[in-house]
Amino acid sequence: MTTWAIAPSPPEAASLAAEAGISPVVAALLLRRGVRTAAEANDFFRPDPAGLHDPLRMKGVEEAADLLVSAAARGRRVVVFGDYDVDGVTAVAQLRAALSRAGADAVAFLPHRLKDGYGLKPETVRRVLAQHRPAVIVTVDCGITALEGVAFARAAGVDVIVTDHHLLGRELPAGAVVVNPRQPGCGYPYKDLAACGIAFKLALAVARRAGFLLSPESLLRVACLGTIADLVPLTGENRIIAASGLAALASARAPGLTALLREVGIPAGGTPDAEDVAFRLAPRLNAAGRLDTAELALSLFEERDPARAAGVAEELSRRNALRQAIERRVTAEARERIERAGGPGASVIVEGDPGWHRGVLGIAASRLAREYHRPVLLFGFDGDRAVGSGRSIPGVPLHETVQDLASFFLEFGGHDQAVGGTLPAARFEEFRQSARAHFTERIPAARLERVEEAELELPLEELREEVTRHLLDFEPHGMGNPRPVFYCGATSFDGEPMALGERGLRGRLRRDGPALPCLSWSREALGPFTRGDREIAIRYLVRRRRAGGIEIEIVGARPAGDPGPVLPASSLVSSEAP
Repeated sequence: MTTWAIAPSPPEAASLAAEAGISPVVAALLLRRGVRTAAEANDFFRPDPAGLHDPLRMKGVEEAADLLVSAAARGRRVVVFGDYDVDGVTAVAQLRAALSRAGADAVAFLPHRLKDGYGLKPETVRRVLAQHRPAVIVTVDCGITALEGVAFARAAGVDVIVTDHHLLGRELPAGAVVVNPRQPGCGYPYKDLAACGIAFKLALAVARRAGFLLSPESLLRVACLGTIADLVPLTGENRIIAASGLAALASARAPGLTALLREVGIPAGGTPDAEDVAFRLAPRLNAAGRLDTAELALSLFEERDPARAAGVAEELSRRNALRQAIERRVTAEARERIERAGGPGASVIVEGDPGWHRGVLGIAASRLAREYHRPVLLFGFDGDRAVGSGRSIPGVPLHETVQDLASFFLEFGGHDQAVGGTLPAARFEEFRQSARAHFTERIPAARLERVEEAELELPLEELREEVTRHLLDFEPHGMGNPRPVFYCGATSFDGEPMALGERGLRGRLRRDGPALPCLSWSREALGPFTRGDREIAIRYLVRRRRAGGIEIEIVGARPAGDPGPVLPASSLVSSEAP
């Protein structure tokens, strides 16, 4: 049986509750998110664009903005070189819009996932030079480890600006202007911006240097999409970007954005939430670059004709449906291999196949990592190369651990929880055995045991208005600010639940006072516990109902009783990047 764990309330909760005039429950949740004072609590609950830092505080931004504005004034071509995911595309869209307003001859270049691969490679730079003859290349969401690609461009007389948020390699690209808050000597207060957040900063700096007004609100509508989709922690500036951008989407007038919102069923004037972005908007934007080129996604942001924008949004939906089918097949085939071998076994799952589409490997790896509670690395073979993506589980630093095996890779990069890389196909089996041995040595066995955690014990009768009002204000949720999971030791269903979709149930839970509406997406998990006379313990989330009020989402159920060991609060939520 999976272990359930409940954290005790932090000892400082009572003090913060009294200082900020909030419930101790809310104070405990804030403390786990790094919020320690009443002033910080006020900032957390009221994210304000006025709290964003000056872009010029970021090392390299001033020099990059001067170079770009100078190129615009002299009529020199600028290529904005991006990535094919939502973060990269939204970064390109913002920066290209700012450069166009500055009068620059700005051209977007989005690598093809299958033909070009990721990042600024010498062969891709050669194609950029032949097609566009730029004077300046500015990268977004890539380039921080592209030493050879930058060197190739510089040797051709091209100025290079690298804007990236990925973890640094052992050295920075020589001869480039580097904009990355993680670089040595950068005193920028917030280090966890997504690429689109860095592009947002540079776009504002370009506008300031060129002397024109650029609406932060219009940029934030786009920046919030990449910020949420790229799973950066929604703390600090990222929380402001996400919250402000989501609110601004309610008044979006750009044909592409309005068409995309309409396509996923968000009505005019409606405000999407972070889950709408993560599960409805971002997958459609990502689908273009996963299966072919991301240019279709970029065109949605730049389209000015409503009818054509609607056509692009519809095509993105069709491609997303195809992507889902391909991803299901890859996931099923990988799962079959794992089960045929007797289960995950080792501390890391490494699988590869020539027939696996490289555009869906990351999603498939993420699903399998959750299912088996192991880090997963999946590879597709392309001739003499194996191109892979990896996803991790909480507590296992994937980038750091795989980097110890860097001698296998031709290319490698990523984040703490997600990596990508290329290695010689002939060395795949050798890499798999080495990875299994290395992860077994590095990763304590306890981290591979599935523990379902709750931040607090909160009986349903304690869900009073002063608590639920603040719980809803914790949105938008994401990395660094997950939707809180609570534990209730005893409740039961009020009547018989009804079917919800293919696998879910919807009903009401008893408590002191009116019964609460509830749902679960796992009928199998709740099957034995749905009789009204049976008392159960539940792990649950509190959600906002579109019709108003709240509802309970049950994420785990078992007979009422001991939930398992109590873990220290520090093991549950961190305000740092995961």
